[in-house]
Amino acid sequence: MIRADDRRRVPWRNGAGTTEEVATGPDGPDGRPLWRISLADLGSEPTQFSAFARTDRIFTVVGEHGVDLDSGPGPQPVDPWHPHPFAGEDAPRCVPRGTTRAFNIMTERGAATAGVTYLTLDTEFDTAADGVTALYVRSGTVHAGAEGAMSGDCLLIRDEAVTVRGASATGLLVHIGPAPFLS
Repeated sequence: MIRADDRRRVPWRNGAGTTEEVATGPDGPDGRPLWRISLADLGSEPTQFSAFARTDRIFTVVGEHGVDLDSGPGPQPVDPWHPHPFAGEDAPRCVPRGTTRAFNIMTERGAATAGVTYLTLDTEFDTAADGVTALYVRSGTVHAGAEGAMSGDCLLIRDEAVTVRGASATGLLVHIGPAPFLS
């Protein structure tokens, strides 16, 4: 369980903002984590994202206001709670439509993959026994074993099948696993 108050605040690589680090995976051969989950403060002013070579990103606005991302031919609107994947090298310019935040998943290309889904949970499901499952709670209450998560908290389950139960809950469901082997 990673509570909202327990996350470590770190500056962006380019110094243009800050993020709360939720969790990171094991380090790869170059010393960088194979995956990272974080929550970025985007504010309300335009900013430039940091570039991350060999990284795939899934960016999801979790604040009230969407953003426009521009890394080339023109801005692309990204609305709240709609996961948006892009290459870390792109480092788009971000223009918030008001003060907002974003949930980010970064994976080392070729070593790990991730998927993010918006979830409404009024029942229960079992997590995969392999890889990492994370659930960022938007609203309601979510339980995994004896742990309970509220709005802003994140459940993190590594390599274990756990029953997750929700009571009128919504949030982002993340699965991180090894990249498929390509021959």
